Amino acid sequence: MARKIVDLDVREILKQHGEPFDLIMKAFGELTEHDVLQLHATFEPTPLMRIQGKQGFQNVVQQEDSDHFIIQFYRQVASLPFWHIDNRRLEPPQPMIRSLEWLDGHQEVQAGTMGLEIWNERVPALLLPELEERNLRYEIADEGDMTVVVKIQQ
Repeated sequence: MARKIVDLDVREILKQHGEPFDLIMKAFGELTEHDVLQLHATFEPTPLMRIQGKQGFQNVVQQEDSDHFIIQFYRQVASLPFWHIDNRRLEPPQPMIRSLEWLDGHQEVQAGTMGLEIWNERVPALLLPELEERNLRYEIADEGDMTVVVKIQQ
């Protein structure tokens, strides 16, 4: 069950008054069940989020700048939106550092309004005590094929 984050940046198209809708729909059409589409846009695309919600996609938004929104679309039934990070193919201790830096920079997890789902090659044994120290809960699922999914939430 290979997972991937498909990164699609349409900001330049939007800045040039182009229409990226077909490109975005093509990307959605190529996603498998466990993939995440990570869309970079110049605004929060509320109509697209609503349309894709009707197609079974949840989304989560991070605003990086006044004209840079990152929206992750994924198929997952959860009461809480989850941000996804792919830490596979990183050398230790980079997966742990990357995960902790994300948690430190995004207080939504600590506030209980968002979760974090990380994909590692193995169980992140040194990360788990750090999560416990922050009073965060986690679930671990080893999917085989060098993919361990860790869902972190308040």
